[in-house]
Amino acid sequence: MTLPFPPRYSIAVAEPIDGIEVLVSPKHKTKSREAARLVLDENGYSGMGIKLTLNSNIQEGFGLGSSTTDVVATIRATASLLGLQLKDSTIFRLAVRAESASDGTMFTGNPRLVCPREGTVLERFERRIPEFSLISVNVAPNRPVDTLAHPPNRYTGDEIKEFGELRKLLRRALENGSLDDLGEIATRSAVINQRYLPQPHFHSLLELSQSTSAFGLQVAHSGRMVGMFLDPRLEKEDKSVEHIQRELLRLNLFSEFFRSSQTSV
Repeated sequence: MTLPFPPRYSIAVAEPIDGIEVLVSPKHKTKSREAARLVLDENGYSGMGIKLTLNSNIQEGFGLGSSTTDVVATIRATASLLGLQLKDSTIFRLAVRAESASDGTMFTGNPRLVCPREGTVLERFERRIPEFSLISVNVAPNRPVDTLAHPPNRYTGDEIKEFGELRKLLRRALENGSLDDLGEIATRSAVINQRYLPQPHFHSLLELSQSTSAFGLQVAHSGRMVGMFLDPRLEKEDKSVEHIQRELLRLNLFSEFFRSSQTSV
């Protein structure tokens, strides 16, 4: 389940060019080039060339959804150039084809539980995610994750069973607006993910979250970002926030604090 975060974004501009090439700038944005080509091919524009220019303020390789944001912006820009209006479900399907796995960034409004490698929505919830504040750290800023090179996780039967339990708990957390339940879901999911993409300092961060006022620990399942859920009423100057940030500095981790107005949906 993806949490929209307005301060981070990608902008894509699509322009027609002579020929049949799809050109992209910066050149390493190959997933966006594939996404534009898919939109053209699926809508019968095989003889049309496009130049794409992308601008993003999201760091790549750390689990912040940079590639999905680029791809979604590209699909929307290409569709706009062609005079098309695509459903979010169609954008999701195309995004997965372009990048193998995709976040649910294209969906707005109430949260959805999605299958990132199938491009399908498992469940749409009636309640929004409760507000919270967040302390976020990059635990390995010099070690980004190449998602294309990282093999898909092969979960055990017990882990799959636990995911089913977490899904039930998620429904309850949203129905009741419970940060306690939301924190438990994120923490249990993070512990499972640690077996497949180990994060430096994970156990120290887990202990810190359990010994403070944090509701739980969440990790980027395809990157290096780790966060702690906090009471939405907290300010950066609150003693509990300063204490957690001091403890993170002891681990040589530099954190950011985001208030609920920035993290809510």
